[in-house]
Amino acid sequence: MKKIIYIMFALGLFVGCEKDFQEINTDPEVGVPPPETLFTYVQKSIGTYKGGGEWYHENHQKMTWAQYLSQGIANADDVNTILPGSKYGTFYGTVMNHLDEMRLQISQLPEEEKKSKQKLVAAADVLQAYFALTITDQYGDIPYSEAGKGRYEGKLDPIYDKQEALLLQLIDELDNAIINLSENLVNEFDFGSSDIVYNGDASKWVKCANAVKLRIATRLLSQNETKAREIIASVVTDGRLFEGDEDQFIFDLGGTYRGSAGAAFEWKGLMWAAKPIVDFMKGTVDPRLRIFFEPNGYTQESIDAFASTADISPAVDIDNDNTVLYTTAEGEDILGYRYIGAPTHRQDPNIGVPGYYLFIDDPNTIGTNTMMVSKWNRRLIQESKHTYGGLPQPEGNYVDVVISYAEVCFLMSEFILKGYTSGNAEDWYIKGIESSIRTYNMIGERGDLSLRVANKTYPYLPIADNEITNYLATPEVQFNGTDDLEKVYVQQFLNFYRLPSEGWALSMRTGYPKYGSSLLARYPTDDNEIPFPRRAPTPEPGDLNRENWEKASADQGFTSPRDETPSVLNSQRLWWDKNNPTIGSGGN
Repeated sequence: MKKIIYIMFALGLFVGCEKDFQEINTDPEVGVPPPETLFTYVQKSIGTYKGGGEWYHENHQKMTWAQYLSQGIANADDVNTILPGSKYGTFYGTVMNHLDEMRLQISQLPEEEKKSKQKLVAAADVLQAYFALTITDQYGDIPYSEAGKGRYEGKLDPIYDKQEALLLQLIDELDNAIINLSENLVNEFDFGSSDIVYNGDASKWVKCANAVKLRIATRLLSQNETKAREIIASVVTDGRLFEGDEDQFIFDLGGTYRGSAGAAFEWKGLMWAAKPIVDFMKGTVDPRLRIFFEPNGYTQESIDAFASTADISPAVDIDNDNTVLYTTAEGEDILGYRYIGAPTHRQDPNIGVPGYYLFIDDPNTIGTNTMMVSKWNRRLIQESKHTYGGLPQPEGNYVDVVISYAEVCFLMSEFILKGYTSGNAEDWYIKGIESSIRTYNMIGERGDLSLRVANKTYPYLPIADNEITNYLATPEVQFNGTDDLEKVYVQQFLNFYRLPSEGWALSMRTGYPKYGSSLLARYPTDDNEIPFPRRAPTPEPGDLNRENWEKASADQGFTSPRDETPSVLNSQRLWWDKNNPTIGSGGN
């Protein structure tokens, strides 16, 4: 009860708006909860933000840019406009602010007690480094080294750290955290009850730190390959990598938390499953298809009226399905009918053709209007907002996998194929696929991903082991010595479906999925491809730090710190992204 009161106090005291942040950051007399409660609060705040605000702001956009989804009919005119989002304010007003206070409190304790909480501080350092990477990924140069000096030192005009220097500083902080987490302490403070992620298990925080280091290495590869390879080698030499699903960095806020309701994910317009990813997943009978997307609104009656080989268009194929929801009059399975992706190309000649992937089928063909294109799985993304008109409140809870074992496996496979380290790339690749499917299945089971489509309720259907085995035997999935690296990228891309910021970063750094691929292809959005933002403008800091803000923008080669023009945000790149290939080119 005491901890709950402290957290409620923190929620009321530490809000993210600029006025309150400035007040708290400058008044040392404002009371605060104890260190371990601040740690809990930051974890819970990140988890809540990722379950709500992140989907409303950043993820909505990056799901369409990466072509996981299509915005409206073949992507609306504003698909490449940007909404900077609340991530920046969350980092400074919640994450960094509270963790700095936690460190300060511990630094003022008697030496023995301070030493006992060394691992709590180290875990906080890993948590902060993870979130700081997501900020600089999107904004480039940001205040960091001086950002926490306002409350006690009166430093209200922090410099903007160069992105390269910041990434290297994060590596140093992670290395130091690993040392402190690894030390055998005589009198060790047990912070397990305050740690939502790993229950105070220092060995798992070490593995997480190494996973964050590998992410950072991918951001350095195109600019400082020598340093990136050095980081990869240090992680491999240390050897403490994720070893299974149980090591994953997961925010699980408990059985009563079902995601932050926030504003609707579809604030820009209706969102649909994108044709490229749906076609690839259908072709490989990927069991994650039924987790990523909802089946369309077809009923057995509409199938019976529509599904003769003479009437069906080439785009709507009949695939074998391991889970038959309906059959044609000839008794054929109809996975191909239930999952249909929306076009991503605005000039697609079949957009208006009834029975191709038209959003509403031709009434003269079926007799009634039936939704033809599949939607994103609304409970997978914003569980709390969707009861589907009569479907009971979900029984499960919202689970957010922030860094997965599969991600680490695919990175190791990539690094081996590129010659950065030794090992068996195929073994890592297979382990990554197996873990990704298991993890999405876990999310489905824990989140009660039941659906309601066309007035029919579908309980969540767990993925069976033989589905994974069959998937691994698919030629488009198996290594063949020719396009193995692309297959690693494709599987990493699929794995990032619920982490679209990472999926978009993967597309930026590798150029995959690529146009014209025989695997998972990227499609043009228009005859003259439109530019998608590769960064976001850094929010205005107010008058006290405007000079440093404008200097940072100029130093990075930006014509204006305020410019949100998509073509500008595409061409004027951040440091880590300057040498990366064009989206869809398959360059790296």
